Amino acid sequence: MVSSVSKKYTKAMTSLLNEAQLAQSYKALKNISGALKISKFQDILGSKDVSIEQKAALLSEISESNDAKLANLFYLLLKAKRIEIVPAIAEEIREYLAVKSGKAEGTATASFDVAAEDIKEISRALSSKLNREIELSFVKTDASNFNGIKVEIEDLGVEVEINKDALKKSIIAHILNTTKIF
Repeated sequence: MVSSVSKKYTKAMTSLLNEAQLAQSYKALKNISGALKISKFQDILGSKDVSIEQKAALLSEISESNDAKLANLFYLLLKAKRIEIVPAIAEEIREYLAVKSGKAEGTATASFDVAAEDIKEISRALSSKLNREIELSFVKTDASNFNGIKVEIEDLGVEVEINKDALKKSIIAHILNTTKIF
């Protein structure tokens, strides 16, 4: 239900705002999403001692935005007691902007260091395959049980794993199969 409700707010925002305004709104909503994870902040928003106007002013301050439309959105969400859907709205706006721009962001994860040139090469290869500009950020993990690179692009639902050991075994099997022919 949260998804269908948040989609209505997102649709209203995308019809009222241009891409630059949406990008600014996304940043503001992302700030609010981070604050909503803090239990003390949730207590303030749930308090009956604090007026809706004061809560909306607090949200506007945290969002670091002085946009009247966004302040109105905060007021409406507070009044309808739906402020918890802000993260969903932010995510939907991010997806909308990604589709409009033809870009997608993802992460490449490995338990070893990967050169920046290799990350760029993986980005280029995926960009040509997916017909989108892909921007990857590298995250080193301590997962010693996985010896390879994992690429995730959440916007497109793409997850690719390249395991060094499995690739090595596959190459060896391929070489052995080709030598049997001769």
